[in-house]
Amino acid sequence: MTPSSTHRALRGIGLGGITGSPIAFAFVLAVMAALLAVPFAHNDYLNIVFRNILMYAAMAYGWNLIGGYTGYVSFGNVTFFGLGAYCSGLLSQAHVDNLLADVALAVAVAGAFAIVVGFPLLRLRGHYFAIATLGVGLAVSDVVANLDALGGTSGLAVRQDNAHFWIYYYAMWAVALASILGTYAIARSKLGYAFVAIRENEDAAAVLGISPTRYKITAWAIGAAMAGAAGAVFGVANGFIDPSITFSPDSNVFPIVMTILGGIGTVGGPFIGALILAGVNELLQRYFVNAHTLFFGAMIVLVVLLLPRGLVWLFGMRGGVRAWLATLTAYKA
Repeated sequence: MTPSSTHRALRGIGLGGITGSPIAFAFVLAVMAALLAVPFAHNDYLNIVFRNILMYAAMAYGWNLIGGYTGYVSFGNVTFFGLGAYCSGLLSQAHVDNLLADVALAVAVAGAFAIVVGFPLLRLRGHYFAIATLGVGLAVSDVVANLDALGGTSGLAVRQDNAHFWIYYYAMWAVALASILGTYAIARSKLGYAFVAIRENEDAAAVLGISPTRYKITAWAIGAAMAGAAGAVFGVANGFIDPSITFSPDSNVFPIVMTILGGIGTVGGPFIGALILAGVNELLQRYFVNAHTLFFGAMIVLVVLLLPRGLVWLFGMRGGVRAWLATLTAYKA
């Protein structure tokens, strides 16, 4: 199967091709450019809110490579985020206060861990793989909580540069941008076509000479590096880490839901999903303290029912509501 024939096939099943809508991608780049101005507002609250949005975006892109492009739903990507955060914590304890060193170590550790556990886990398929990844995440969290060298359940304090606190925002922005551009480059390369071929029909891909295990491990390792880098910046920016923070259920579920909301298997989808979902969650927490989880859960259910292909799919759609209803019916059928 040639790249051009694969591209036509993907458009035929309504996934918007390998990269998704170019309009959505241009929108993402425009918003990223606008977000450069956030620190100039000198508002700590806005700084934290948008830094968290960028963090979730990077994590969503990491999940999108294995879950969206390769078709293997992982519930353990928070493991790589947590490992990245603890890399920052350990370097801080060793009096190494260098953000680039934190990110570099996190990328190496998270990627290596994904390769090691990927060899056995990525031979599993479907719900077996999903459950196994969830188990890995829980196991790593328990190990960290019981290691005194990592602070145990008491956690670790991470030194910060309070005089230049804005640098953590731009570091997270850079991690998110690298994740976006990295995903775009991969999606347009032979590597991206191999991922999609595995997603569409793994056995057929193997017949065509694609090594499923090797490419799945590659996808997971690259996605792990993205999550690990985000975790490294978060660890320093937050100033404190413990297992309940770095391996939290929210950090595990949010990137998945954000990717589905924006558009799974697209370049623009994870960022759009992170921007909307994290923003809405922040507003609900602020104005509906006691019932925000109820509203948030209801919103997720409605999105899955009404926009199963994500918001990116709506970019450039012709025919209005009638076309949307017709395609929605066809998708559920």
